[in-house]
Amino acid sequence: MKFYIVKKDSRLAAIPAQESILNEYQDRGFKFVEVINACDESDALSRTKPEIKRANKWLIWSSSLVILTLSIIIFCN
Repeated sequence: MKFYIVKKDSRLAAIPAQESILNEYQDRGFKFVEVINACDESDALSRTKPEIKRANKWLIWSSSLVILTLSIIIFCN
């Protein structure tokens, strides 16, 4: 069975591959990512490419580094 993988912020969802359902999700702010062949929704999500799951990981690391640097500067003075 085919599923559409849609994404909103960092949340992924697998929905049946029907245009009407996809349009409803897009109206709620989700964006289309890819089409996956899978048995069910959880299987479709597990087959999603890792770079889609971790798209904002660089943002977390860089902001953590900035916070750590600022706290070191504040406490050393």
